[in-house]
Amino acid sequence: MTQLAVYIEDKLSERLEKAVKASGKSKSKWIADVIKTALKDQWPEDFFDLAGSWKDERGPDEIIKEIREGSDTFDKREEIG
Repeated sequence: MTQLAVYIEDKLSERLEKAVKASGKSKSKWIADVIKTALKDQWPEDFFDLAGSWKDERGPDEIIKEIREGSDTFDKREEIG
């Protein structure tokens, strides 16, 4: 496990102390949890494996345009298809 020294402003340190106390965790655990949350991947691990797997005659620009126009566009496509 790595040990880390961090220097912060006094006012930020005061806010940190209050947050740590309210959480009931140790300062080290509280900071480690915040770092884990901040660095957490936003996408599922295999999300980008899906790239190129969608079969559709429309291009990305057309799909985005339909999404922005609202769900009524999708309803019309269902009626046609």
